Amino acid sequence: MRDPRIDAEREQSIREWQEFCRFPSVASDRVAIEAAADWLEQKLRRLSERVERIEIPEYGPVVVAYFPGASDKTLMLYNHYDVQPVGDLDQWISGPFESEIRDGAMWARGACDDKADVTSRLRALELFIEDHPDGLPYSMIYLADPCEEIGSPGLETVLAENSERLSADAVLWESYLREDDGRPAVGFGCRGGMEISLSLNILASNQHPSYSQILRSAPLELMRAITSLTTEDGLIAVPGFTDSALRPDAAAKARTQELSLPGDAISLPGVNPLKDLPAAELKERFIFTPSMSLSGFDIDPSVSHSVPAKGTAKVRFGLVPGMDPHACFETVKAFLRDTAPDIQVELIRTMQPAFSPVDTPFAVSVLEAAAKAFEAEPVVYDVMTGSGPGAFFLEHLGAPLISPTGTLRPEGNMHGYNEHGYLEDYLTHIQFTLDLLNNLEANGFANND
Repeated sequence: MRDPRIDAEREQSIREWQEFCRFPSVASDRVAIEAAADWLEQKLRRLSERVERIEIPEYGPVVVAYFPGASDKTLMLYNHYDVQPVGDLDQWISGPFESEIRDGAMWARGACDDKADVTSRLRALELFIEDHPDGLPYSMIYLADPCEEIGSPGLETVLAENSERLSADAVLWESYLREDDGRPAVGFGCRGGMEISLSLNILASNQHPSYSQILRSAPLELMRAITSLTTEDGLIAVPGFTDSALRPDAAAKARTQELSLPGDAISLPGVNPLKDLPAAELKERFIFTPSMSLSGFDIDPSVSHSVPAKGTAKVRFGLVPGMDPHACFETVKAFLRDTAPDIQVELIRTMQPAFSPVDTPFAVSVLEAAAKAFEAEPVVYDVMTGSGPGAFFLEHLGAPLISPTGTLRPEGNMHGYNEHGYLEDYLTHIQFTLDLLNNLEANGFANND
């Protein structure tokens, strides 16, 4: 049942979400990032006497607010306020930063990833503080990252240099999504990532296509090299790449069978987007199997009716806990050195995976709150399927992290055109966060033991 204050202040809560979505805070836009940080800082100063900005050079400020409590226990709320680039504006039904409300939803770049988290948690914090006029039962830290969508460069330094005052016992990560059937999904830890570039330069210049029957093709050789990195059914084929990957036990495997695979919300009529494998195997792979995807393929844009002289590709790998991205890179480099020696391989960026157990008191509180707010039994993802800087928090703060259900549904087009979140889901998101804060208090998180 929803707290009556949420419905009473419905329009104000939605208006703040809409207002924040209007900042075009793509990570590369420092002016917009600074403006969004100013807005967020102003909102936090209404709730906390201690708000600070920790600058990440070139990227903007990490905005942090502190909420002292009676116990030594601390919960951190992690969000980010940067968003993905908008792409082709013609693909948007309404402007990506107009945050138009239609069909019961908010339509905006970053509506759910991650601005719904930012503002819904502000509202839940406000209600929780209102319910504790004599002081909070435990401490909280609200932390907003300015550059998560580009791998959070500089965030690890911020955490390492400020680990004492940012120390936390648990981290409520940015939100996950609902299953296709509406059940709340709760993710633990997060995947890591590794992105590499492959480049091949064969000719002094582009050549007439009449030579194509005797000349090597840089793009085609790159394509063959990329496809050689996986088996026909999508498993990583590089020797040694997956040797250290987390292997699920029987209980973890059983939990994977409770989740639902993406379906109609992301499909074209008559086209099955899933690999041709049994559903049980796909579900287990979804959580525990390292992945590979093509994130870019470039040839000279002036090439037309010619044999290209060179080409470049970007390949992204998703890593599960236990895997070290630098060790994985060395296996890929060695494999391509043996199989395609002319291709140059460079490391672009890495993100360490993070593991968090599913059976802690913190986990129990999150799952109970999700069941209550969303009125359905939660689905447990032993490893969150998205990557993020969670390993930094584990290493420098010692805090396990859980990604709860929020506003996003599969059809919400996160990172895609016409991203959106439903207004009723957003209000339930506020209720969930409030329920969780209360659950932590009831379940002993405030105890100094």
